[in-house]
Amino acid sequence: MKVTRLVKGALPISRVGMALWAWNNRDELVKWGGFAVGAVGRLAEGESADVLAEARLRARFTADARTRGADGLRVSVADGVATLSGRVPTEVRDAALEIASASSGIRRVRDDISTTGSRLGRVRARS
Repeated sequence: MKVTRLVKGALPISRVGMALWAWNNRDELVKWGGFAVGAVGRLAEGESADVLAEARLRARFTADARTRGADGLRVSVADGVATLSGRVPTEVRDAALEIASASSGIRRVRDDISTTGSRLGRVRARS
């Protein structure tokens, strides 16, 4: 209840408005929920730096119009290496690589994204 009061005080939207927003953004909310569930185990294993780097990268993907809601784009971070995979249009792939290469906590980007039938597997060093 306290969260609801806080949200109501900070944001002048109704329950219906919040429900419509959640419905319109359900795909992103599901992706974030899946990340949060997986992050719990990783945090317990002491992978906090990778979890934080992946959260930052996912947030940047969500904030950028070129990658927001891109179906098929998957990301994971292990030992400072971001692995991007899935099947997306070339423009989304290029934007994702650009964003990941400039993200805090990412040392390298592994490109396992396929576009229009081609499979790439390059590793890029962060400059």
